[in-house]
Amino acid sequence: MSETKGRNCWVCGSSGLKVDRPSSIKEEIGSRHFAITDSHYGVTGTLLHCPQCGFLQCDDLANVLRFYEALEDHDYTEGREQRILQARRLLEIVRRHVPRGRLVDIGAGSGILVEQANALGYEAEGVEPSRWLCQRAVERGLKVHLGTYPHQDLRPGFDVVTLVDVIEHVPNPVELLRHVASQLSDHGIGLVVTPDVKSIVARLMGPKWWHFRIAHIGYFDRRNLELALDSAGLAPVAVGRPGWYFSLDYLMVRANCYLPRPFRVPVLSFMRRITVPLNLRDSLYVVFKKKPNS
Repeated sequence: MSETKGRNCWVCGSSGLKVDRPSSIKEEIGSRHFAITDSHYGVTGTLLHCPQCGFLQCDDLANVLRFYEALEDHDYTEGREQRILQARRLLEIVRRHVPRGRLVDIGAGSGILVEQANALGYEAEGVEPSRWLCQRAVERGLKVHLGTYPHQDLRPGFDVVTLVDVIEHVPNPVELLRHVASQLSDHGIGLVVTPDVKSIVARLMGPKWWHFRIAHIGYFDRRNLELALDSAGLAPVAVGRPGWYFSLDYLMVRANCYLPRPFRVPVLSFMRRITVPLNLRDSLYVVFKKKPNS
């Protein structure tokens, strides 16, 4: 791996990052590449490896907010039924620690987790940069603010802050977590969910791993995720592997991306009605709280 100059690790601040993989982007990127349901698996910008903490980052795609703001993702809204199940599963984790109170979901999408949190008795709101997704949330009567976090309309003192598949999209993960720490109540907790680049599945799949995507510019493992939390004045409370839910047709379309054309499975209409729970143990969740005296 060749060493780079003038670039520091987004997690530990170390210099001497090395090129782990050159860019595999072959076309001009646009907002479609940043869709939640994007299936350009194995395609990334240039990935730099930190020899100190193992973090992988993509500096050349660090300024892409305009793509998120213009994003429309109709496949995401079509999978609402399965995403409701995902949100409920994550909120079950949250409720073990804080069963009620004020909650903010960062990267709220169309407000599914906000809606489910409200149904469980939380006072929930969210932040979302996509104008299209934010409008879908507002149409459902949900309190989702257009923009990025931190947001001027958010009042500090949250009992729960959730970052579900968000931190891998930002070039300033420690700064983001510091803002979270500043807005948590003294007894509040946060929940971060992100792909685990050191998971067994990620290692087996190598560069074809489905979480290697243009939109993902930071790749964590447990060690450097906990390092980022520590640097932000936060401490882990619980760690686990989240499960997800998908419609069968969604899974088959993506599975076919890996199969030679003669072996691809036809995607039939009835598959949309079948929900499949899935946990390949290649994502991490960490429940965290503020460190004492931080």
